[in-house]
Amino acid sequence: RTWLGRQAPTDRTLVALVVIDKDVAIAVGHGGTVVRTEDGGTTWQAVTVEEAGEDSLLGITVLSDGRAVAYGAYGLYLESRDRGRTWARRKVVGEDFEWHISGVREAGGRLYLVGEAGTMAVSDALGETWSRLDSPYEGSCCGLLELRDGALLAYGMRGNVFRSEDGGSTWQAVPFDSKSAINGGTVGADGRVVLVGNNGLVATSTDGGRSFELRVVPEGTPLARAAYANDGSLVYVGYLAAGRMTTGQAGTDRE
Repeated sequence: RTWLGRQAPTDRTLVALVVIDKDVAIAVGHGGTVVRTEDGGTTWQAVTVEEAGEDSLLGITVLSDGRAVAYGAYGLYLESRDRGRTWARRKVVGEDFEWHISGVREAGGRLYLVGEAGTMAVSDALGETWSRLDSPYEGSCCGLLELRDGALLAYGMRGNVFRSEDGGSTWQAVPFDSKSAINGGTVGADGRVVLVGNNGLVATSTDGGRSFELRVVPEGTPLARAAYANDGSLVYVGYLAAGRMTTGQAGTDRE
């Protein structure tokens, strides 16, 4: 409902953030940018990652063993073992892999990776070795979710959504009444699924990602993320858009 702004030590676009604990968080973005806080976001420090060069970082994930992985353009995959202070570049999927990586998700003791041009891969060793998965879609996947029942949900361009109940070996298309690109997704504590995308799209599911109800927020601009708050409302953020959505209403109590 209320927000305080903080300026990170960069003029590059930041696109993803992960909270490690109440004090430490890491944000990543364009131009190989990594910034880090140790005081709960009050101040931020730039982290130099020479191996990233100027390639954009598109996401960041913290694994169950404490490692942080950041990933992005042209196969860029970075790993940190000290809560984001230092980073090392790793090869993933294959020696010649250079597609953009848009999502890395740990699920069921395995690590999954999705990206452009139908890229899907899995690691049974949390990133030490990788195997390609047969993708149900030749276009770009923007992310992957683990659902409450252990199934996987992949989403991407042109409203493409796919569900797998066997660890990614096979996928089933999910009916989705929109061709907008889907940019982000979350799973609530009660299992409700939220996908958001371009043109103000908000899609919610109460049946484990098998079907979705679609709504549009008043701003009508691309959304990046949405998640359920403790009071049950849905908080969304995106391009010139931030607000709260209650059941059956779109964009009420906008901020």
